[in-house]
Amino acid sequence: MSVESESSEFHLINDGGIKRKVAYSRLGELNAKHIFLCLPGLLETRESFDPLLDMVEQFDDCCWISIDYCGRGNSDQLPASDQYSFSKYLADAEDLIETLLQPSRINSNRKLHLIGTSMGGILAMHLVNRLNHKVDSVMLNDIGFYLHWSALMSLYQNIKKSDSPIDDLRLDVRAVEAVQSSSHFDLPYEFDLLGMRFYSLLQNFTGRVVLLHNAESPICSLNIANQSKTKFPTLKVWTLDKSGHPAHWEKSFAIKLAQLIRLKPRSMETIEIEEELKTFETAQESTFSFVFVDSFLQTSKSYLELTEQNRNRWVRQLFNRLKFGKSSYS
Repeated sequence: MSVESESSEFHLINDGGIKRKVAYSRLGELNAKHIFLCLPGLLETRESFDPLLDMVEQFDDCCWISIDYCGRGNSDQLPASDQYSFSKYLADAEDLIETLLQPSRINSNRKLHLIGTSMGGILAMHLVNRLNHKVDSVMLNDIGFYLHWSALMSLYQNIKKSDSPIDDLRLDVRAVEAVQSSSHFDLPYEFDLLGMRFYSLLQNFTGRVVLLHNAESPICSLNIANQSKTKFPTLKVWTLDKSGHPAHWEKSFAIKLAQLIRLKPRSMETIEIEEELKTFETAQESTFSFVFVDSFLQTSKSYLELTEQNRNRWVRQLFNRLKFGKSSYS
């Protein structure tokens, strides 16, 4: 991505009298017609969206914002007295929307879109539930309306112990350790013996919902996608014949997304893009040729910069420590 087109900025959070900064990348102007807020996965940084931003730079009248959650990337760490949790990430994202994006001004002429990867998708669904009519669409990357306990356990058990450091990933060690706590997932959710259910968060939502997933994903398999479709009939499911979690951002997705929301090329010089959009308009929704990463951390730019040996050792160590627990009910 060109340095000229993307800016790195900070949003100031007043958290109980303690001020801290949330870092975000911005591509485009805040007064654009289409505003996209990109929410990374559990241990990703905003840089995980760089490949997507690089592809969508060609579309006009859009503003793309990707954030670093507290304790990640260039965002401030939480004070020692505070706990990392889903509710903390959600509150920060909502504060940024209310203060920076001014959703009260988002109407039929201006649209707010949410794009969430894995945990970011869960946060996006909660934001839709809170903001509802202020959101035009939500795009979920490999997280459906169901999250099975067995899927999480299977993913974690495939990774063995390691002693590789986490400093290169620009994560607060306390943020990593917080995942082991039952209080980390502290947002309300419905559940049964199989796992968690999120579809009630969207029961009153009338905007577009897209689920991009891998048919053999450990988190959002074809079965989970089909179940999600039964709960939300207008859900658009883009199934990829790959394995792994989550989806790696590819040009095919950017073009498909642009067609769905009817984004326009930046100038008449982008004739090739217009032709691709027309191709997607006449094509049936089918399997796209996306390349999936091997694990849900692998989309982090910093993570990819580690040596293969250190990367494998670190991931094995991390997931051996992860424990998932139910913490709240509705």
